[in-house]
Amino acid sequence: MSSPLSNGPSLSERNLSEHSLSGAVATWACVRPDAIAVQCADDAVTWSELDDTMNRFAAQLRTRGVGVGDRVVLIGENSLEWVVAFLACQRARAVVVPMNTRLGVSQIEQQIRAVEAKLVVCESRASVPHAEGVECVELRAMVTSARHGSRPEEDIGESEVADDAPALISFTSGTTGTPKGAVVSGSALAAYAREFASFFGTGPDDSTLVIVPIFHNTGFADQLAHMIAAGATTRLLRRYRTDDAAHELIARPVTFLAAVPSMLRMLMLHNDADAIFAGIRTVMYGGSAIPEAWVHELRRRWPDLALVHAYGLSEFTSVCTVLPSELVSTAAESAGRPLPGVALRVVREGRDVEPGESGEVWVCGPTRMLGYWNQPELTAAKFDGSWLRTGDVGHVDADGLLWLHGRVDDVINRGGEKIMPAFVESHIARHPAVAAVCVFGYPDEILRERVAAAIEPRDGAVVDTDEIRESMRDVVPDYAIPDRWIIHDSLPLTASGKVDRRALRADYLRRSQ
Repeated sequence: MSSPLSNGPSLSERNLSEHSLSGAVATWACVRPDAIAVQCADDAVTWSELDDTMNRFAAQLRTRGVGVGDRVVLIGENSLEWVVAFLACQRARAVVVPMNTRLGVSQIEQQIRAVEAKLVVCESRASVPHAEGVECVELRAMVTSARHGSRPEEDIGESEVADDAPALISFTSGTTGTPKGAVVSGSALAAYAREFASFFGTGPDDSTLVIVPIFHNTGFADQLAHMIAAGATTRLLRRYRTDDAAHELIARPVTFLAAVPSMLRMLMLHNDADAIFAGIRTVMYGGSAIPEAWVHELRRRWPDLALVHAYGLSEFTSVCTVLPSELVSTAAESAGRPLPGVALRVVREGRDVEPGESGEVWVCGPTRMLGYWNQPELTAAKFDGSWLRTGDVGHVDADGLLWLHGRVDDVINRGGEKIMPAFVESHIARHPAVAAVCVFGYPDEILRERVAAAIEPRDGAVVDTDEIRESMRDVVPDYAIPDRWIIHDSLPLTASGKVDRRALRADYLRRSQ
């Protein structure tokens, strides 16, 4: 990617930008006032306009009684207005809570109450449940007023805040189980953005298109924050549809794209795939590894495209390890090595294991969350000193590469044999008829659990499960080969675009009754 501009910000401006994304916007408003900062379709704002609009929006928050540290719930699809509100909350030193728009009404209400929200900012008040004592305002009206209003009487501006001051609460579980709000400091988010921009060599001439939901950390951290740190342009796709993404990428090419494997595969299969990928220099993918066959296809069709596999979690702001492009062809399913500033261990029964041995992955670094909101017991269980227990099982090989086998709670116990779904999925995904696959355990009276595989076929393909089963016999233990095969037109996805393993298992159990 391009190198940063030579006429960089002054020392005082750098100090501000190092503490928050809000400070970074103020810096670029001085350095590159007329450059495009954010764009959604034909609507765009420059850095100067974004900075001014954030000030006015932050003043509106103060007028509505939002003080330092108060929680503001933000509900909306990808939009310029969402970005303004997200950043203005940090300008006002409030705590922004990006909400998963795919949650049910009762789940949204539960999370609003869980964070004791002072204000809810949403696209439509009709879609938000009433929460006693919590004001709800429409996002577009606030941003329109902020963009075209007069200068606020109170100058919000930038000021020094404590490094551990909360700036963001990112919920890590909103579809099942107890919602857990990972509290991230403004300095952690800014540090993450700077490190990402440095790692990718991102500069002001670069750009990205956010095709994932922006409320997810792939959207607001890996792309928006990353581009803000570099003074680059963030473009937004309101919601993902393959044809819409293709049209936008062809009409307004970008240099950096982040996607989950399923989105990447749909773009690869699009009729205009060559035009889609023509301007992209780097594709970062996460959520899961992509099959080796897809990597080879990408390499063959677009040899100059840099592919980077990223692994991360909300409790660490986002990405903690990356597999560099030069290793993707030979170690496609590895999660790579820690980012600079991140330390990693693999632990089993309280001790670090030897290279090649499996255990739980622990990480440590400046972007670790402060803790779960109002859940000290869960926080204590997740922390060990400065370390974060990820809940993921994996091993580090002799070359220092991390290989993930699945979640601790995803492990299938078939008659005492432990099976990692990701291992089985990686072999099934190699079959040319398979577009996506998810492996899960289902109850068995004798063995405790058996193995099931749900498959989404490629367009026009017919899945022959006997053929797949036979292809696995020499590479997968016999006890790990699925007993049940279910074909779906499309596999359900979580809000972050990952295949929803829990939903598939629940659906299978319901149908089996």
